[in-house]
Amino acid sequence: MQASLKRAGQARPWAGLLWLAPTWMARNHSRMILRRSILATPWLATPALAQSFPTRPVTLVVPFPGGGSLDIITRILQPRLAEMLGGSVVVDNRPGGATVIGTDLVAKAPSDGHAILVMANSFTINATLLPNTPFDARRDFTGVGSIGFNPHVLITAPRAPWRDLAAIRRLPPAQPLTYASFGQGTSSHLGGESLRLATGLNMTHVPYRGGAPAQVDVATGRVDVMFSNLPDALPLIRDGRLRALAVADTARHPTMPDVPTLAELGLPQVVSNSWFAMVTRAGAPMGRLEKLNEALNAALAEEPVRARFAELGFTPNPMPLREFNAFLADEFERNAQLIREGGITPG
Repeated sequence: MQASLKRAGQARPWAGLLWLAPTWMARNHSRMILRRSILATPWLATPALAQSFPTRPVTLVVPFPGGGSLDIITRILQPRLAEMLGGSVVVDNRPGGATVIGTDLVAKAPSDGHAILVMANSFTINATLLPNTPFDARRDFTGVGSIGFNPHVLITAPRAPWRDLAAIRRLPPAQPLTYASFGQGTSSHLGGESLRLATGLNMTHVPYRGGAPAQVDVATGRVDVMFSNLPDALPLIRDGRLRALAVADTARHPTMPDVPTLAELGLPQVVSNSWFAMVTRAGAPMGRLEKLNEALNAALAEEPVRARFAELGFTPNPMPLREFNAFLADEFERNAQLIREGGITPG
């Protein structure tokens, strides 16, 4: 940097005339040239560019209809992110096409960090399940940060002939079981398939259009078991209309401290949850990505935000940028392997 400034100071074609001017004028010219040379050096101007972000409203694209869990969580974060970033932040719901419409909108946006996709783990599932999308989820996006997750709970009917998961695992191989899900290729479907592959149980998938009708049929015994979002199942569990067999997490959940985890039951490899995160188009400047990540993590650390999340049964899970991108890569691979091993196809 010193060499650059020295060269800038020497580049003065009028230097031979300065003896005619007052001393203060010579000093003023030198300072002016020095300032111009600094501003003309691109790598010195980069921090200023990062600090000026955002230069227009940041759009949080939610590829689901309004009123759902992801939409509610996004709108809790929206005002906090606006304050952290020092600019306007808006929410844009773009449902349809199994999240393809909203995702493609961000894939085609400028790669400057102003358009952000707020997504669920279906993003990493669909990368393998829907190979003909107009974008490549692995290549065309980069991480902004993790928001958090809902652990799934394995549920059954209160009058089912088994009281716990151990009893189900003792069933003879010839005895068939059915498991419900939110739909073909959803996280609850992959959770059930993960359980089938890990235990060797004779399980048949019964897909539904959403979690609510699936839970109703599990409660009445029409379907044997299901991995459901814990916040959705919790009211029915408390009312005695569903029985919780296990929580798909590494630690017991505070709302159900008496329900064991799959890890406790010897099945740590079975994964079933719903996690939410943010990504943007690949190629966004690193300084902007880091600023977005820091703003998101700071918002998730605030007590009012955590309290609202707790009311929804949602667990914040902030990550540094590098850690989150590594997590994304692992999820792409884990889901791809599960889809291949289970022979899962799109609905």
